[in-house]
Amino acid sequence: MGAKNGIMCGIMAKILVVDDEPRILLLMQSLLKTNGYSVVTAKDGVSAIELVRGGGIDIAVTDLRMQPMDGMSLFKEIHAIAPDMPVILLTAYASVETAIEAMKLGIFDYITKPFKVDDMVACLKRAEEKASKSATQAMGMDHQANYLFENLIASSAAMRSVCEMIQKVAPTAVTVLINGESGTGKEVVAKTIHRNSTRARKPWVAVNCAAIPEQLLESEMFGHVKGSFTGAVADKEGLFETANGGTLFLDEVSSMPLILQGKLLRALQEKEIRRVGGTKDIPVDVRVIAASNANLEEAVVKGTFRSDLYYRFAVITIDIPPLRKRVEDIIPLARHFMKVELGDSSGIPVPGIAADAVKALESYDWPGNVRELENAMKHALTFYQDGDITADLLPPKITEHKSASEAAGEDISDNASLKSYLKAKEKEYIGRILDNNGGDKEKAAEALKVNLSTLYRKLADG
Repeated sequence: MGAKNGIMCGIMAKILVVDDEPRILLLMQSLLKTNGYSVVTAKDGVSAIELVRGGGIDIAVTDLRMQPMDGMSLFKEIHAIAPDMPVILLTAYASVETAIEAMKLGIFDYITKPFKVDDMVACLKRAEEKASKSATQAMGMDHQANYLFENLIASSAAMRSVCEMIQKVAPTAVTVLINGESGTGKEVVAKTIHRNSTRARKPWVAVNCAAIPEQLLESEMFGHVKGSFTGAVADKEGLFETANGGTLFLDEVSSMPLILQGKLLRALQEKEIRRVGGTKDIPVDVRVIAASNANLEEAVVKGTFRSDLYYRFAVITIDIPPLRKRVEDIIPLARHFMKVELGDSSGIPVPGIAADAVKALESYDWPGNVRELENAMKHALTFYQDGDITADLLPPKITEHKSASEAAGEDISDNASLKSYLKAKEKEYIGRILDNNGGDKEKAAEALKVNLSTLYRKLADG
């Protein structure tokens, strides 16, 4: 299955059925299960939206006439969350006008009650084909594009911009600098650039500059000749030579000592290296991608990082925002990590994520970023038995964390600054509007007359 919605080959789709009549839900559930489908049901639009947000739904079948949210309104909400999900409208009140309106808005198909079982199954088969085709197009038709979209979850505008940047720079030979906090996925971005470049079939070599002792880093980078220092019992090839023709990823490059920065700059400029203790220059053809969780511009000002090397690295810069600044990516990432952990060969379907778990995941600050989220989902799967992933399966520090709206209600000390007071009052008001709209961030943003990204930013700001 793709990063968001798609149909795995050989596995029937998971269908969401929405109707306010219990007997219809039971009938549809029985019918679809008999035909091999996995089925979840919802008695109203609000419950259905929570299920869609939790992920794992491939196709939705909804009644038209429901209260308080009708089928057309529900379709618009589903389309905003999962634009490629086919939605089938089911109604006993068929009319040409309704059908035309539905099709114009993007409804996949329109079936009138009472319906024939064969017609419903045939419609679902077409919807499966459409969902599968959409997932294939989204991931790309070849291995390189497939890698890009399977490993980078880009529901947020910020990460979509990162993907667009990758598509532009990957085919080129320019040096790239990736900035971001620890755990945001800098190596995943770097590897994606490599896999989508003309060097994809050549070596990929990654080194964490902070993890290698300073006295050994030069030898690791450039190699050494026999006898150049105690313990050098034979000639050794360095990482530049190992990566020849391919890509060398230098993580935490800010920790590299100044003397080695000069040698690295020469290697980039001259496209040749010299082994420690050697006298011969060795030509190398290596694309370097660097990453840092420290601000290199500030390091240049402090004198701990060479300005000429910084400008050599920063031909193209890609900034990866922390996870707390891209809340839209949290649930898709969570599902992706569960899918990877379970593995395609396990035959175990990826569980959904219950509403209480969604709330906990989206309100947590994620100081460890994407890496911490991955560990949280592994923790949840360790204790998972059946049904959906619920909040009690998540690590306690996540569920005990106060949401933005809860924190906003705390008292402010009398000696707080005006800025702190106004910020707290703003959060309190945002929390109240969210509560009034049942936690629906899109409706809250509309009520507050701000765009959705602004609302997410204000919720994330501590």
